[in-house]
Amino acid sequence: MGYVRTDYERFGWDVIPCIYWLSSKRRFFISDASIIQRIAASRPDFPKPLEMFRVFEMFGQSVLTVAGADWSRHKKMTSPAFSESNLRYIWDQTIRIIENMFDSDWSSQGDQVVLEDVTKTMTEISMLVIMAGGFGQADNWIRDPKPVPGHLLTFRQALWDVSAELPLRALLPQWVWGSKADQDCLTVGGPAGRGWLGKRVQHLAVAYSELAKYMREMLIEELADSPSNKPRHERVSIFSNLVAAMDIDMESAGRGKSDLFGNMFTFLFAGFETTAHVAAYAFGLLGLDQEEQQLLYDHIESEYADAGKLNRALAVAYEALRLYPAAPSLQMISRNDTTFTVNAAMTEEDTKRDDSGRKEAKKTNVFIPAGSEVISDVAAVHHNPRYWKDPYSFKPERFLDPNWPKEAFLPFSTGSRMCMGRRFAEVEVTAIIALIIRKYKVSIDPVIFPDIAGETKLQRRERLLRSYLHITVTPYAIPLVFTKR
Repeated sequence: MGYVRTDYERFGWDVIPCIYWLSSKRRFFISDASIIQRIAASRPDFPKPLEMFRVFEMFGQSVLTVAGADWSRHKKMTSPAFSESNLRYIWDQTIRIIENMFDSDWSSQGDQVVLEDVTKTMTEISMLVIMAGGFGQADNWIRDPKPVPGHLLTFRQALWDVSAELPLRALLPQWVWGSKADQDCLTVGGPAGRGWLGKRVQHLAVAYSELAKYMREMLIEELADSPSNKPRHERVSIFSNLVAAMDIDMESAGRGKSDLFGNMFTFLFAGFETTAHVAAYAFGLLGLDQEEQQLLYDHIESEYADAGKLNRALAVAYEALRLYPAAPSLQMISRNDTTFTVNAAMTEEDTKRDDSGRKEAKKTNVFIPAGSEVISDVAAVHHNPRYWKDPYSFKPERFLDPNWPKEAFLPFSTGSRMCMGRRFAEVEVTAIIALIIRKYKVSIDPVIFPDIAGETKLQRRERLLRSYLHITVTPYAIPLVFTKR
């Protein structure tokens, strides 16, 4: 993500205060991991701004979009969703889907598969995995699937379109999408559905209605199988576990179903987009570093029979997340006046000097008034030389050290609000990386992405892995070549 610590090094401290004079808004950017951990441990004193998450409430509230007592209620409801049987199922389904891709798609391309954008392929894999692990819908790798009778879009198409257009959904007021009656009846209403705002908005309205309809049908099917009567080890999908945990029936109050659909949409979106992106970044990084890729391949060959020992594959994913975190910052509001003791900002040069200990011990106090925005700068923490040696380099082995700085690794957030789907994502991305690297060698497409004379390794990496902020950090096209081993 380029040099993300320039401002901290210039200011001299790991907290940067900003005051916007026209609005009197106060904002504090923090790249001190110890302070971020204190904030995470004091959630009531540092609530998150819930208005930022309203876009995820299109199907109902979720553990992501609420706070206080409502958050505790959602956390209790959703905790049983991620079981050991679900994680084993995720591993098996990821392997099945990738092998299906090899057999039905990649094998027809011979010994070399050229992907103009690996992110698209990773997204397709991850979407099939979340369909299986999330809903128990074990679909196959089909390039142009057809909608089932009674639907205008496939489940995959509806999920893809709704997720891709979340910013557009957020920009338009709720009434544009139809009345509550329209939404309850799963009809495409309002100005959006009637096409008054253009075909793009109309298509999004259809996708939204189709996704809601699919989830309603899956609930009916799940209830027919009586998930609450199944032993937990037989309930392999998140959806099945949630239905059982929430004790929902079709006649129950609307809030129960709204909670179910709201949480499922949050898990769906987080489950396929963020995992797909970290896998894409990981393959891009491995394509740039053939030596690291060979170390990974040798490790996979020796440990593939035992999925629990594929720690180097997970380390590659962690290093991709460190360099390119899905959420580059986490925003909170200070409810009360607070004072933090802050570390001096260290540079890479500082860590190499004999007197670095004096700067490392240097601290100051920063007063944060009530009502201030407090930004945990995840990207800056991930590149802070106080915690990470040679922070701008791709070095997965740093995560093989049992004493790696866990408090300064924040892609899944931290504290009580740490991402509930972390293990789900770790299992899936480990399987993706391990199986593909075992069968194919990854390199950069020299036609689409030629070398530039005089370019440094970091400059080349940043050119290849250029990113933008969609809902999460998203790579532009990463052109890769996969050559059969």
